[in-house]
Formats: sequence, C-alpha cells, structure tokens
Amino acid sequence: MTVPPVPRVLTDNEQVTLRRVAFGQSEVRAMRAEDLVTLRSLKLIVDHRDGPQLTARGREVFEALPRPAAQGGREPLDSMLADLSRITKNSPR
Repeated sequence: MTVPPVPRVLTDNEQVTLRRVAFGQSEVRAMRAEDLVTLRSLKLIVDHRDGPQLTARGREVFEALPRPAAQGGREPLDSMLADLSRITKNSPR
C-alpha cells in the first residue's frame, strides 16, 4: 500500500517541531502552537497523555527529512574543510 505524500512541503519551523516531537525532548509549551496545529491537521502527530507523538505517517515524514550535518556523517564536514583548504591555499597573501 502506497502512502500518499504530504499535501505540501513543511516549513523549516514545522520540520523543527516535527523533530522535537520525534525525539520527545521538548515540552509542549516549548513548541510552536501553530506548528502543532498544522502537524495534527496533516495527521503527522496525535495527542497522547505524555505529549504529542508521531503517527506512522509522521514517522515516515520525519525519516525523510534532511539530516543536519552533525547527524549526516562526516562527508559534508570533510568536503567543506577540503574546499576551505583549497581556497586558502590558492588565495594570495
């Protein structure tokens, strides 16, 4: 069974709120209320006695979000350092 795509791209703030729900590390009062409303309406989260939780659909969307460089391995950092080294090596002093 194919899951239909989210009807629109999540904003950066909505992505942050979805990550916070996924990690369960933020209290509801620390999350943007308007993002929670949107994520509920998209059926990505549901209310639970311990706070908002991802739905199965929300988990899929969360897993598809781009990972910050700190979580994505060393490749982006290594690439940036190589570029920086090349630039500084070739720039006149």
